[in-house]
Amino acid sequence: MAVKMTSVAKNMIGEIYCRDNDGDPSERLRFVVLGYINGQIDVTVVFRQTELDGKDVFTFFQSLLDPKRARFILYDCHFQTADSSRRQELLLVTWIPKSAPSEELSACMILRKPFQQLLPGIRLEFQLKEPVSRKYIGQQLGRDVIRIEDKDVSA
Repeated sequence: MAVKMTSVAKNMIGEIYCRDNDGDPSERLRFVVLGYINGQIDVTVVFRQTELDGKDVFTFFQSLLDPKRARFILYDCHFQTADSSRRQELLLVTWIPKSAPSEELSACMILRKPFQQLLPGIRLEFQLKEPVSRKYIGQQLGRDVIRIEDKDVSA
């Protein structure tokens, strides 16, 4: 199945890859949530750093895992390793909870690999059926991760 994507989705994906945002870190995209709508991948919602200030970003990520909706989430994850300063990695999450509508589940499962191939530089792709912990994401990052979104992975 070929991946059809709206121009809005393409633009938002391009923007989350561009980490500069004219030097204003508060305008940086942190999440792009995409769904299969009318036969193509389209943006359902985006969240910028300004909208997340003062919030636990990882807990916010977990809130995007709606048990009634299958979707793709691009997540600009910030973390720290024991031997480095703050780092970031763009993650692709394919969220496919069992209670989502069957059309959404099928579309996300079928489009998962072709969609991932359209995203250069994505090193980590997760197919999740239930929420995960900071510790799990830290382990998947494959580095000596001690903090995710400014909180210890054990939190």
